[in-house]
Amino acid sequence: MARTVKSPDERRNELIDAAQQLFYTKGYESTSVSDIVKAVGVAHGTFYYYFDSKLAVVEAIVEQAVIQSQAVLHTIVADETLSAIAKWQKAMQATGNWKVARKAELLEVGRMIMSDENVLLQYKLRNKVLEMTATELAGIIDQGVAEGVFTTQWVEESAEIITMVMASLSDTVGELLYHPDAYDNPTLIVERKHAAVQTAIERILGAPTGTLPIIDSQTINAWFTE
Repeated sequence: MARTVKSPDERRNELIDAAQQLFYTKGYESTSVSDIVKAVGVAHGTFYYYFDSKLAVVEAIVEQAVIQSQAVLHTIVADETLSAIAKWQKAMQATGNWKVARKAELLEVGRMIMSDENVLLQYKLRNKVLEMTATELAGIIDQGVAEGVFTTQWVEESAEIITMVMASLSDTVGELLYHPDAYDNPTLIVERKHAAVQTAIERILGAPTGTLPIIDSQTINAWFTE
């Protein structure tokens, strides 16, 4: 039987998909490189041609998620039929729904990279997410300034600051999700943090009060219920 020859991108994606499935079903620590190559039906050398380690596969998984998330954002930002505020609201809702739909996967990825020895990877991935988000939000902010609903003079800088403020909300959600027993009322904590973050963002942009939510109560409840 002739050997099937696949393109490098296709083979790499096969390894990522197999690793991702094994990480979710067996756990990251319990999954070996041998498990991954066995699932794909290739030699160990093929794995190491594309990845230096299991951790490199985790990085690739997160990068894929970032690309998918950016695609969701970009489609909305590029929609010329929407006002700036409508784009913000639709973008936040869409990304929130995207994350909830992948709740189990995102939580497992978070567990894989949260250990102390992965601090460098955490830093690298965080910067990648912040850069991607700031790039897309800058488009909304620029439009809002042109429409007269935002008053900031610094579009790109405001986008960078806002992404960092939003990241503080994500950090709070992550802390509560991974350490639920340490808090009596996680949803209340998130709601208060969200209110503070939304207020800060609206003031940075000079936007009307209550127009720039990041997450709604339904989405918050989705994260904190089984």
